[in-house]
Amino acid sequence: MTQLQTVLSLAALGAVSLALAAGAQGDRLDSRLRFYGRWDRRSPARAVTVNSGSHIVARFTGREATARFDVAANQPPLPTLVWRVDDGEWQEAEVAPALKLASGLKDGEHTLRLMVRDLDEHQSRWSPPLVASITFLGLDVPGGKLLEPPADPKLKLEFLGDSITEGVLVHPVRPGKETWPWRGDGRLAYSAQTALRLGAQWRQAGFGGLGILNPGNGGVPVAPDSFNFFFAGAPRDDWQPDVVVVNQGTNDGGWPSHVFRPAYARYLQVIRAAYPQAHIAAVRPFGGYHADDILAEVTARQAAGDRRIFYVDTTGWLGPADYTDGVHPNAAGGAKAAERLAEALRRRLRLE
Repeated sequence: MTQLQTVLSLAALGAVSLALAAGAQGDRLDSRLRFYGRWDRRSPARAVTVNSGSHIVARFTGREATARFDVAANQPPLPTLVWRVDDGEWQEAEVAPALKLASGLKDGEHTLRLMVRDLDEHQSRWSPPLVASITFLGLDVPGGKLLEPPADPKLKLEFLGDSITEGVLVHPVRPGKETWPWRGDGRLAYSAQTALRLGAQWRQAGFGGLGILNPGNGGVPVAPDSFNFFFAGAPRDDWQPDVVVVNQGTNDGGWPSHVFRPAYARYLQVIRAAYPQAHIAAVRPFGGYHADDILAEVTARQAAGDRRIFYVDTTGWLGPADYTDGVHPNAAGGAKAAERLAEALRRRLRLE
């Protein structure tokens, strides 16, 4: 072997070693990352979600941080993300293979909250390929390291609903941000804002168009049939909430009571079977759709012995100025509803 061949051979071995090392880093997500929301974690190397409000919390040292994503299935308009480092301003961007989250930080420890802001609800988000999805591959902190995460909040909430729970159309059309993923914002939806007010960890499972009888946009099955899955082929895990907030009925407004009510009863049965010890807060949809039917089913379950279910009357919570389009709360409306809902949960559950 000539000297040149030897050098080339050593270079090739070095390249292979680097590739293997890079692959090893991607084989498993760091256990110090904390995932909140409906994330499919069946693969140790990636976390996949189709829900806005799903988020990651990390503590780290170093002066910069970059998140890595698999965007192979994504198509324009791309999903959007929002994040905050320490007590800094919230920042937002479309998903990208490598998204710089921070640079020029001061030396010391930092805390990151990275959240799915919104996705285009009309794209495929149930059956693979998941066009409307976020696939997280890892967090890089050059010159620093990941630290043990903050303690999990004790109170655990899950919000089950439609586009209102998702945070769709929180924002009006703004220059350069006209697409669906820019007009929605899971962080500003009533659901996330309620959890933040209560200092809780939460899951936010809302799908545009979804109802008890109405399938959701993007191929999502009706609520009773989609509940036990994160998306097709990804069964719900064993996480157990303390409180489940059910905000359904808006997209079923066209169905008569004699059809809606038994379907709503079945949905409550599915939830109770999954979460036998959870409190279930059956919320009157902000628009009042099927309010009497929902109250009747809650009353029936209470009479049958379920003392952990209750009705939340939202009458008068929001006015015309609190919506972007008469159906979806704007940021101010979401905050107003969150304040009322947080107070209702505090009273009912005697939360401090």
